[in-house]
Order: sequence, then structure tokens, then C-alpha cells
Amino acid sequence: MQAFIGFDISLQSTHVCVVDNEGNVVREGVVPSDVSALDIWLRTHSKKWAIKRIVFETGQLSTHFYHGLRPSWPVTCIDARHAHGTLKAQRIKTDKNDARGLAQIARTGWFKATHVKSDEGQALRALVGGRKQLVAIRMEMENHIRGTLKTFGIKLGAVTAGGFAPKVKAALAGKDTLVIETMLALLAARDGLLAQQKALDKRCATIARDDAVCKRLKTIPGVGVITALTYKAEIDDPLRFRKSRDVGVHIGLTPRRYASGEVDRSGGISKCSNGALRTLLFEASVTMLTRSGKWSRLKAWGVRLAKRSGFKIAATAMARKLAVIMHRMWVDETNFAYGDVPVAQAA
Repeated sequence: MQAFIGFDISLQSTHVCVVDNEGNVVREGVVPSDVSALDIWLRTHSKKWAIKRIVFETGQLSTHFYHGLRPSWPVTCIDARHAHGTLKAQRIKTDKNDARGLAQIARTGWFKATHVKSDEGQALRALVGGRKQLVAIRMEMENHIRGTLKTFGIKLGAVTAGGFAPKVKAALAGKDTLVIETMLALLAARDGLLAQQKALDKRCATIARDDAVCKRLKTIPGVGVITALTYKAEIDDPLRFRKSRDVGVHIGLTPRRYASGEVDRSGGISKCSNGALRTLLFEASVTMLTRSGKWSRLKAWGVRLAKRSGFKIAATAMARKLAVIMHRMWVDETNFAYGDVPVAQAA
């Protein structure tokens, strides 16, 4: 008998449901959310089944479960948003019913498998994500210090990251002891964050310098270490995209569209997937348009579009093109092609 299994994974426990070819429930159970526990449960109860497919949704533990079970079992990870569209038809929402619904999805095959990132991709994602978090916390703390000092008439103005602490300490001269103690405590925490951020920056630079893909991506004007690493962590496996232009859709840089009956309208970009990568690509396109002095076909196209449709629209469109070009450079193992300068401009 062929069996189709659904896992509804939560932090402490996983609800399991097994159905046959006809959709009848064969067995149900609750197992601790642990790879070894699930593997033992499957080996114990599957001796009389031919397991065809095991399905579970994307989530915090999905990567760990996928890589842990994939060598031995036919597991498939599906998008939680797609699964929600089917599971919301149930009258009562419970983990047990969700496992049943996922088992039925596995049986019908009415789903699209989601790519699960490799361990290397997850490690890069953790690195750039951790650095971004340190930057955000440091900036929040600096803004808090600035706002507090304004209460006492101290306006710091523009200052570099390295000169922030000395300027604050100089401005505190002659102030109340309690204010000085508070600001020094905040500065110590802020300086610790800055030191750790610099350590991660150095680690990022080392990885990008030794990685062939990152070195190739950095040949694009405006694309630096963080953008290259974030792009590589998000794409993970370039061959999972059949066409390079699909990358723009994946990152959320293509227009939304709603069409129903007589209604057919297009909106802004979809903004799905990795927002940090979208921001970095937009910043890279702005840098190419405004700061890069070298001519390229991509920049010339963006300048023409900016004159016709506005700078923001042009920068967003260039960000999508950058995502597509970076994928093609990765697959073809080529550097950025500037193109030949038109004769009229060269003269």
C-alpha cells in the first residue's frame, strides 16, 4: 500500500498523519519535534507501507528537518502560504487537522515544492543577517543617545562611527553626574556592538575575497561585499531557476497584478521573499546611476528610463535587471560586461 504522510511541525511536538491512495486515514500520532524521533517513528510504523511522499510546511525548523530526513525518506517542503490556502477550508483549525490536510496535499500532489537552502547558504544568511542586526541595534542606541542629549541642549550633528563616542564624552563635560554615568553606560554597550560589527565586517570581506562567485559579482559597479554575499545566500543554487529572469520574480521586484472579470490592474512590486536583498539591489542601482563614472549599457538604459518615467521607477527596474544579470554571470561564470560605448558618446 502506498502511503502519503503529512507533518505539522511545532516547537515541541509534531503531529503525523498517514493516508492511503484513496485518502483514508491509516494512522495518526504525535512525535517529539526531533529528527531522530521522527526517523524512529517512520521506521517503526512503515514496515507495511510504501511511503510515496512526506510533506511539511516551511517554518523555523523546516530546514533542519529536511536535511535530517532527506537522506532516508522522500520528504518535500512546501510554501506555508500555499498550504494555508488549502488548510483554511477546514472548519476547525487544530494541529491534528492540519496534519490531515497536509497528508491529503501530499496524496493529490497539488503543491509546489520549495527550495530548501543548503547548510552553506544558511550559514551565509546567518552571517549577513547577524551583521544587519548589529548595525540596526547600534543605530538605535546612537539615536537614543542623541535624543537624550538634546534634552540637555546638546546637539551632536553629523559625526562618523569612530568619532561618535569621543564627541559624546566631550559634550558631557560639566553635566550632572547621573547623566554622565547613564551616557557612559550606553556608550560602552554601543562600542561593544561596533566592535562586533567590525569583526563580522572583516569576516564578510574575507569570505567574499576568497569566493569566486562573490569576486565575479563585485565586478558590477555598486555591488559590494554585503550585496554579493546576501545574493549568494538567497539564491544558493543558481540552477534551480530555469531562466535568469525568474530571479526578479523570486526576489519580489516585478509588478503585482490583479485580474478578475472586468477588473485588471497592475500595482507596485510584489515585495515577496528577501527584503534585505531587495534593498541592497536598489542601493546598488542608485549607486550605478549616480556615482559610477564608467559607461555601461545597463547604466545608459537606466538613465534613459529615469528621464522617461522618473528616478525611483528607473532604480527599481535596474535592481530587477541587476538580479537577472547577476544570476546569468553566476551560471555562465563571466564578469560584468560594460558593453561598447556608442561612437557618438566616445567622440
